[in-house]
Amino acid sequence: MRKILVFIAAALLIVGCAKKPAEQQETPQEQPIEEQVVDSTLYLDITGLTPNGEELSLSDLVGKTDYVLVDFWASWCNPCRRFVPVLKEIYASQPAGRLQILSCSVDQDIMAWQVALNEEQMPWPQMREDADHICSDKYHVQFIPHTVLIDRDGHIVGVNLEEPEIEEILLGE
Repeated sequence: MRKILVFIAAALLIVGCAKKPAEQQETPQEQPIEEQVVDSTLYLDITGLTPNGEELSLSDLVGKTDYVLVDFWASWCNPCRRFVPVLKEIYASQPAGRLQILSCSVDQDIMAWQVALNEEQMPWPQMREDADHICSDKYHVQFIPHTVLIDRDGHIVGVNLEEPEIEEILLGE
C-alpha cells in the first residue's frame, strides 16, 4: 500500500490540474515559479473562508506546530483528490505538535467544495479563497495540487515536495 501511495504522490507532482479554467488563466509569470517562492523565504500570510464562512489566516497556525503544510487544491481536481489519502497518512504519522496541514481550496463552486469536504473528511483546517480572499496568487500557484511547507519560524522549507522529502524533513530534527 505504501508503494502505491508513493507512486501516486510522485505522479501528482508530474501531472496536476490548472488552477483555473483556461479562459480564466492569467498570462504566465516572467520569472519561473521556483525563483518566485524559494526555500528560506518567509511565508506570506493568506486568509480564506472556512466552511462556516469565518475567516482563517495562515498566521493563525504558523508557529503553533513545528511545520505547517499548505495544500492548494480543488474539488474538481482528480490529482488533488488522489493526494488526500497521502496527506492523511503523513498527518496521522506525526506526533501532536509536529505538523499542521491547511487545505486552501481554489473552488469557485461553494457547494462542490462542501461536498468534497464531506467526502474526504480531512481532519485539519479548511479554507477557500474567493474574490475577497485570493490566496493562491500570493504563492504563484499555476497548477494544483500545490504544497508549501513552512517551519515554526515562518520560513518556507519546501515547495511541491514529494512524500519522501516531506517525511525526511519531518524526521530530520
